[in-house]
Amino acid sequence: MSRRKPENPAFAAKGRVERGLEALRVTLGAYVERKMKKRYGGRWRQYASRAGGGRPDGDLDVYAQLKTVLDHWREIFSDDSRLRKARSYVSLAMDARNSAAHFAGRMSAREAIRYLDAMRELALAVGGGAQVKIIGSLYDEQLAEAGGERAAEPRLPGLDEPRVAGPLRPWREVCQPHPDVLSARFSDAEFAANLALVDQGVGSEEYVDPAAFFRITYATEGLTRVLTSTLERLAGKGGDPVIGLQTNFGGGKTHTMLALHHLARASEAGYRPEDLAGMARVFEAAGVGTLDRVRRAVFVGTHKGAAEAMHIEDGREIRTLWGYLAWRLGGWEALDRIADSEVARTNPGSERMIPILRGAAPCIILLDEVVAFARQLRGLEYDAFHAFIQSLTEAAAAVDGAVVVGSLPESGTEVGDEQGMHALRRLEKIFGRVQSAWMPASGIETFEIVRRRLFQPLDPAGEKVRDGTIRAFRKLYRDNPADFPAEVRERGYAEEMRRAYPLHPEILRRFSGDWSVLEKFQRTRGVLKIMADVVYSLWRGESPAPLITPAMLPFHDTKVRTALLEPLDRAFGPILQSEVDGEQAHTARIEARRPRFLKTRAATRSARSVFFATAPHAGVRRGGLTGSELRLACAQPGDQIAIFAEALEELARRSAHLYRDGDSYWYSPQPTLNKLAADRARDVSERAADARIIEVLRDEQRSRAGFPRVHAAPDNLTDIEDRRATALVILPPSAYHDAGAGAESPAVVAAHEALERRGSGQRSYRNALVFVAPDASNIDAARQNARRERAWQSILKDADLRDNLTRAQTGDAKGQAERSREALLRSIRQAWVHVLHPGPPDAGDDAPGTQRGFVIRSTRLINRGGAKGIPKVVWDKITGDGTVVAEMGPQNLARSLAPVWPADRSHVPIETIRDWFASYVYMPRLRDDATLDRALERLVKDLAEPYVFAAAFDEDTGTYDGAVEGIVRVTDGLGSGLLVRREAVPPTVREPKQGEYGSDEAHDRDETEPDETAEERTESPPTRFFANIPVEPDRAGLAVARIMDALLVELTRSPGSSVRVILDLEGHAGDNGYPNDVVEVVKANARDLKIDENTYGFEVGS
Repeated sequence: MSRRKPENPAFAAKGRVERGLEALRVTLGAYVERKMKKRYGGRWRQYASRAGGGRPDGDLDVYAQLKTVLDHWREIFSDDSRLRKARSYVSLAMDARNSAAHFAGRMSAREAIRYLDAMRELALAVGGGAQVKIIGSLYDEQLAEAGGERAAEPRLPGLDEPRVAGPLRPWREVCQPHPDVLSARFSDAEFAANLALVDQGVGSEEYVDPAAFFRITYATEGLTRVLTSTLERLAGKGGDPVIGLQTNFGGGKTHTMLALHHLARASEAGYRPEDLAGMARVFEAAGVGTLDRVRRAVFVGTHKGAAEAMHIEDGREIRTLWGYLAWRLGGWEALDRIADSEVARTNPGSERMIPILRGAAPCIILLDEVVAFARQLRGLEYDAFHAFIQSLTEAAAAVDGAVVVGSLPESGTEVGDEQGMHALRRLEKIFGRVQSAWMPASGIETFEIVRRRLFQPLDPAGEKVRDGTIRAFRKLYRDNPADFPAEVRERGYAEEMRRAYPLHPEILRRFSGDWSVLEKFQRTRGVLKIMADVVYSLWRGESPAPLITPAMLPFHDTKVRTALLEPLDRAFGPILQSEVDGEQAHTARIEARRPRFLKTRAATRSARSVFFATAPHAGVRRGGLTGSELRLACAQPGDQIAIFAEALEELARRSAHLYRDGDSYWYSPQPTLNKLAADRARDVSERAADARIIEVLRDEQRSRAGFPRVHAAPDNLTDIEDRRATALVILPPSAYHDAGAGAESPAVVAAHEALERRGSGQRSYRNALVFVAPDASNIDAARQNARRERAWQSILKDADLRDNLTRAQTGDAKGQAERSREALLRSIRQAWVHVLHPGPPDAGDDAPGTQRGFVIRSTRLINRGGAKGIPKVVWDKITGDGTVVAEMGPQNLARSLAPVWPADRSHVPIETIRDWFASYVYMPRLRDDATLDRALERLVKDLAEPYVFAAAFDEDTGTYDGAVEGIVRVTDGLGSGLLVRREAVPPTVREPKQGEYGSDEAHDRDETEPDETAEERTESPPTRFFANIPVEPDRAGLAVARIMDALLVELTRSPGSSVRVILDLEGHAGDNGYPNDVVEVVKANARDLKIDENTYGFEVGS
């Protein structure tokens, strides 16, 4: 017996969803009928929503039930508190129906569980009873089967949206998309929005049914004006007889025509003004109560070719526009009145058209795409067509109740060839004689049009959530005024956010501004098409965002990417996929390496925002996205605002198409120089990279921090001076430290070499050397940055290449060269982190150097971000942990001398003590002789300590000359003297002195360097330092940091010293002065920095 083949999991899931939908239909049908009857009575089915082609009097299937609930939510269903809580389940159930109806062999267990759960909750909310149990059992079955199903494939790395910190609710839970958006039918519906097809009753319900159409229509000022005027004209109360609609591609002409068409046929379809959303107000403004049956004549110039018959019936053909309009308005009888003109294809004239219009009044003639039709005509037919349009407008003006509405293009895309342009100019003159001006949607009206077409109205609870979300975003903008454009803090911006919700106004602003310059982009339909795909993708992906911002646009989605690229340069296709948003895009790879970026999707969000704002300009610099605009497009409450610029900066270093100029970024089809720089970087040898690193290290040694001397990457380590003052030796790149290699580490080997030899002899002052070496794992990063920096410098110096660069590329190369130099410096500072110094060996230690009395000790330091110079960070580390002593107390000095001062010797030369500290690695490592001299003075000053000074010892008499105690100075005379045990000098010989061997000044200044001449030390020391140092504005931060390291640290080392730093900042604008937003931001920042308002300000130049 053969085993039964297991059912495909996707088909099984679909089956359960379909059975769940049937159970839902049973319980939802009674509920919908009850609620609709309460509002509309026995005719309620006429007002219910249906799929296209559905019988108006038939029963409702589950699709029609769900759509009726969604379409009539505000006026009928939102008053039910149980259903109000389950509104999101209505949309999810609609999603389930669409997935099952358009099943293509794929439905995951996770999707089916989600659908069945939503259906169960919805059935429960409407009192489903037994049907709830049926759906519940299906849910349990699916859940049980899912336990054995392989886990779903993970989504592309980095493609999940970050969750927003705080209590803001996702837009998905608040604002429900229209069913056609949720079912991904929007594109089809939009293509069906053709006036000729709608006139024939063909298309989706949203465009064929007047009530459904006005539900998705926002009555802009221009549309309201046209509808009001048309109503007045049709009702015989004035109004304009001729209305011309002229806008750019996608400006809303066809939608206005559709609105007029449905307004005219509403009465015939059985609708009252109050049944049509927003139309009661229009009827009231026109002073019209109801509208009688209106005859309609619709002509769309692109629907049929000029050589084809416009209508054929019973063997009769109509081939002219005038014949077709006469037949539409009055049938064959009206056509017979101008039969000769139809046959001859000549203009019948206004005199013969007036009776036809008068007999059909009230009537409306809609002429769409007339230029497209006219450019197909030639010769006499072309002239007759234009003559007829003029006659028609004159006839309409003569007949009360007659309206002619024509649409004309503005853009070259719609005009086409030279014939089309000629036709447009003639038609503009004709319509211009009698037309009423029409205003297309603009500004905030566009927000309403897009929002209303894509999303269902909010209920009161949803409006509260919307207002809370807007307050949170507004707070973010107010609390960080310097980080966002000034206009977002204005009151009007809050209204824009309210009108656009759940879309961020920045999306619609960019579409109406940046994208409207594209010739192939339709300003209304193009936006709707792209955003419908965006909403569908985000809804299916369960977007947790509180608003749909530019940074959240899912460019990785195939449909979104296709719609977005359609009006753009074709070269942007691979750029979008490889650099902006995709599994293998630069952004994903950066985020994979940087968990901080991955958590917030910072790189992807930043790249999306820049691409969306700048791609329409095809790389023109003026279209760049500034830092404040970037943060506006990306940031949500709870985000770290600065992270987006950080991610974008890193992306710019790797991208082949992302340009940067100062604070502005943009994508361009023209490649940047990054690839050329990468190729040249690969050609830089390790030796050349190390040579560049050594140049930087030698620049670093200029800032010695607290070290008396610094030797950066000496050519020969044995050439380092053998002096007592502590020296920092910055080892070269080749002498890296590998802690795991022990004594074989190149840094340890190099340190041994320097400590053991000086020239051809031995080194005496081993305790005076401290080394810093690069980490073995970090040196490669420094070398790679050196290669990049060399590559960018070579590009700038390449005369042949420079002559062929655009201005943008030249600016980019300069910026990249500067950034690569800064990156090299940071990476070097972050690599040189191992401090090595000699120390005494431990008992039993057999490490190299033990036989000479020392071993190499190492410690690791941290230089966060490479912000501090190498000498500075090493000095802070070794003085902090006691590796080097800059100041020594008398007790520590006495303890240090005890092990080396023989008990049978009464005195020791001070010069010998200096040698001890510089030579013996088991003694404290002193900064310099001055450190020891100050400690000796304190030792003798303390009368509790058993030491005095003496100038000399007379071997013959056994007595000390010039023995002193108390406050003394170690000058040349005493510095070459002796430190004597007190008991060796009789009290009668010791004299308390104060300044005997030095000046009479108070003992409060630093000693001079031990190798200074006596003449220099006898001069009065300087007491004041001053400097006026100009710095480049774009490198001010780095310059100030270097000044701090090189000057301020040294100036504050002397006891009693103080330093005052005044930052003198002066800016000059061009002839136009500083704009208001700059002035406002600078003042706000100054207040935030607590700068005294009397110390800064703007002024007007003469």
